[in-house]
Amino acid sequence: MNSVEINVYSVLSDEGVGNCAPIMQQLRPNYDQQELIQQIKHQLQSGYKLLAAGPDESHILGVAGFRIGENLAWGKHIYIDDLVVDETCHSKGIGQVLLDFIIQFAQSKEIAQIHLDSGVQRFSAHKFYLRSGFIISSHHFVKSQV
Repeated sequence: MNSVEINVYSVLSDEGVGNCAPIMQQLRPNYDQQELIQQIKHQLQSGYKLLAAGPDESHILGVAGFRIGENLAWGKHIYIDDLVVDETCHSKGIGQVLLDFIIQFAQSKEIAQIHLDSGVQRFSAHKFYLRSGFIISSHHFVKSQV
């Protein structure tokens, strides 16, 4: 894998979303592939940005989805909703390429903060984020309504 150049692509087309779906489904297995594709398309219409990483646009090894937001707590910020690398390609630098792209994007837009949540069971992801300079700044609470 080290000899393969990893490029990052902004995904806008239906074909691109379809190419990303199998990787994204590894992070979001609660969706079947068609539901996932439809949800991503819906989110793209609302400002969600989808990135794909791989040697070319048809061979996707990692995916990241994020949005720009603004609120009283954080000011103008980026929130990373999704960051996943194909399970056969972990620890090859693909996640770092995606994260670096988002960091550079934030800098170009003068956005000072990047936020994300990571499931409590995702220990290797936590190590990755901590190595990348993120800190654990809060607890995220959820109350599901039936």
